[in-house]
Amino acid sequence: MKDRKKIAIKDKLDVQRLIKVVDFDLSKNITRPHKHNGYLELVFLSSTSGKHIIDGQESIIKTPCLLIIQKDNVHHWELVNPVKGFVLLVKDAFVSQSLDLEINRLVGTICHFNTIYFDKTAVFENLLKLLAVEDNKICQEGLFKAFLAKVLEYKASSKQAKSTQQNLYDRFCELLNKEIRVVNHVAHYASLLNTSPQNLSANCKTNADQTASEVLAGYIIKEAKRLLFYTANTISEVAYALGFSDKSNFSKYFKRYTGMTPSEFKKQGN
Repeated sequence: MKDRKKIAIKDKLDVQRLIKVVDFDLSKNITRPHKHNGYLELVFLSSTSGKHIIDGQESIIKTPCLLIIQKDNVHHWELVNPVKGFVLLVKDAFVSQSLDLEINRLVGTICHFNTIYFDKTAVFENLLKLLAVEDNKICQEGLFKAFLAKVLEYKASSKQAKSTQQNLYDRFCELLNKEIRVVNHVAHYASLLNTSPQNLSANCKTNADQTASEVLAGYIIKEAKRLLFYTANTISEVAYALGFSDKSNFSKYFKRYTGMTPSEFKKQGN
C-alpha cells in the first residue's frame, strides 16, 4: 500500500542524460500530485484543455502554452485527450556545466513563471523537434537557448508572473552579462542597481534560491572557465581579467567552487 503521507518523486531522465525532449505521453493526461528529482520540466502544449495545479495554485489550460515546473514544485494536471505537445526535461547539471552565461540567466528568468501563453506554435514545435534528436552538446545548448529566448518574448503577456520584485534579480543578471569586466563585490552591483547589498541578496534568494554572492560567484566561475577553455591566456592573465589580486587567490577561489585547480581544468581543453 502506498504511503499517502509522502509526495511522490518522479525521475524521467536517465542518469547520463542531462536534457531530453519527448512527445507528450497520452497515458499521462491525468496525474497525481508529485515533484521531480533534480530537473526542470517544461511542457509545451499545442492542443488540449483541462487544468494544471502547481503548489496549490490552479490554472485553466488555454493552448498553446508552456507549463514551467521546477524541481521543488508539487504539481499535477487533468488534461483532455488527445493531448498534443512536448515535454522538455533539463537537469541542473546541464545548466551549471554550460559555459554560456546567458543560458543560466534565461533559465532563472523563465522560472519566475508557472505558465506562459502563446498565439502560435510552429517556431516552438520546430525547435523542440530538432532538440529531440540532437546529441551534440553545443547544438543542444544553442537550441535550448533559442527556445527559451523565443518563449520569453511572451513573458510580458503572461498572467502567471510570481512577483514584480523579480526585476531586481533580472537586472542584476543583465549587469553581469553586459559588463566587460566582472567585479567580485556585491556592493558594486547593488550600487549600480540603486539598492542595498542586503536587499539584492534577499531578492536573489527569493528568485534563484541563492544569495547575491552565490549568483556572482557562479558568473565569475563560468567566465573563468570560458577564458581557461577557449583562450590561450595564462592563469595569471585570467586571474587579472577577473579582478583577482594574484594567481594564488584566484586558484583557491576556483577550486573552492569547482573542486579542481585552474591548471587541472585547463588541461581538459587540451
